[in-house]
Amino acid sequence: MIYIETERLKLRDFKMDDLQKFKEMNVDPDVRKYFPDIMSFKRSEMAFRQMQKEIDTTGLGLYAVEEKSGGQFIGFIGVQYMEATRLYNLDIMPCYEIGWRLVKSAWGKGYATEGAEAVLGYVRPRVKLPIYSFTSIQNQPSMNVMEKIGLKRIKTFKHPLIDSRHPMNLQVLYKDVKE
Repeated sequence: MIYIETERLKLRDFKMDDLQKFKEMNVDPDVRKYFPDIMSFKRSEMAFRQMQKEIDTTGLGLYAVEEKSGGQFIGFIGVQYMEATRLYNLDIMPCYEIGWRLVKSAWGKGYATEGAEAVLGYVRPRVKLPIYSFTSIQNQPSMNVMEKIGLKRIKTFKHPLIDSRHPMNLQVLYKDVKE
């Protein structure tokens, strides 16, 4: 099912044909530059299935992104529901986090901004919880997208699931202020 269309993109359910490209994207060191690690194929497959399960259950999630011009899977853009757990508890939870990850060949074309703006327009009337986004303080490209889509920088924080000595531990938090 297609949930959102923009001028150049379709945000849709994942297809099994997307799985290999999804796995390849998650082992690309450039794509994972601002993450603490590379995702194994097994972990990618688990994430792939979980992402589609969330969409199937709620209609909201991290949608597969396809270029309209060529019909190719280029990554994902969407929101994920985040709630506090014993191991992972941020003072913003429960909330939705908007995020994106695209294959390198899709970088620099404005796709993340285009898709994320459309996701915000689609999600805002459907959720009652705040929408946030966060990333490593070093990830200027994602912070640029956050600012372009109108999110406001709130604070920095130490990510509870990333080792405090790891360079990606310090994160920056942005909030959708148009709720």
